[in-house]
Amino acid sequence: MTNTPPPPRHLHHGAPAVPGGVLAGRQAARIRAIANSNLLPEERALADSMVMTAWLSAAQRAQYAVSLHAGSHAEAFMENLADERRVALDEGADPVADELASAAQAERAARQLPLRVLETVLLLGALGCVSALVVIGVRAEELSRTALPPATVPLLVTIGVAMVLAALVGTIATRRRDHRLLDWAVTRPGQLGRGLPMHRALQGDSAGPALLRLLGPALLVGIGIIAICVGAAVLLITLLSGDDSSLTTTALWSLGGGVLALLLAVVAVQLRGRRLEQIVRRARAAQWFGETGPLGETDQLDI
Repeated sequence: MTNTPPPPRHLHHGAPAVPGGVLAGRQAARIRAIANSNLLPEERALADSMVMTAWLSAAQRAQYAVSLHAGSHAEAFMENLADERRVALDEGADPVADELASAAQAERAARQLPLRVLETVLLLGALGCVSALVVIGVRAEELSRTALPPATVPLLVTIGVAMVLAALVGTIATRRRDHRLLDWAVTRPGQLGRGLPMHRALQGDSAGPALLRLLGPALLVGIGIIAICVGAAVLLITLLSGDDSSLTTTALWSLGGGVLALLLAVVAVQLRGRRLEQIVRRARAAQWFGETGPLGETDQLDI
């Protein structure tokens, strides 16, 4: 019985599954190509160094440049980091005794627990408002044809504000966590070449941003379609009746708002695709090559 040799270190391990989902066509195909690409060590190292150089702040580059002997020029930093990364990809990284323990300690220190608690409270508040809307709808025995229950609009506004704030807080917490972990990496010579051995991957989305990115485009499409249909119906009735009233202006505003909502939904989907592409590139740039094999790439990207 022969043993199959392991694949070279520069080849892609554990390629993330990238289903179609919201994105489709060229954008999804592009992200799949990035996630599943098998580059030569020199090509992969150069691509990773370009992404990491752009990801680091100026202060972080200046701190790590000392160990790279790169000076203050971004081009020299990128070239020297590519050389360091290529060694880890091609020859394997030398074991470092305290690497995993130090990384675990850095992860614990970068948790951003206050922001995560605030995000959870905002999401629970939004969930409570949704439950209140359901209760109001069930208990309302006689609904007016011209008006909604008085508490409906305030609850809808509260849900929207809470969701947006939760997404904002979650995004800030993720960025601060990533910044703290990159601060840890630049203090250790050779760490960016080896990668970051994190149990929870960098750029990990929390519930707030994930829900907003998932529900936002769908809600915009729904609002746009309803606004266009209502505006067109009101405009048609106004034109057929010959009544030159203020309803014509309202109908035109409704049509314009519906079109704007659809355009915003398209923009949101495009921005989500670009963000996923950036996540894939950064995940490959931060992939860790240690004693247990390459780690750090996303297991699944729901596009």
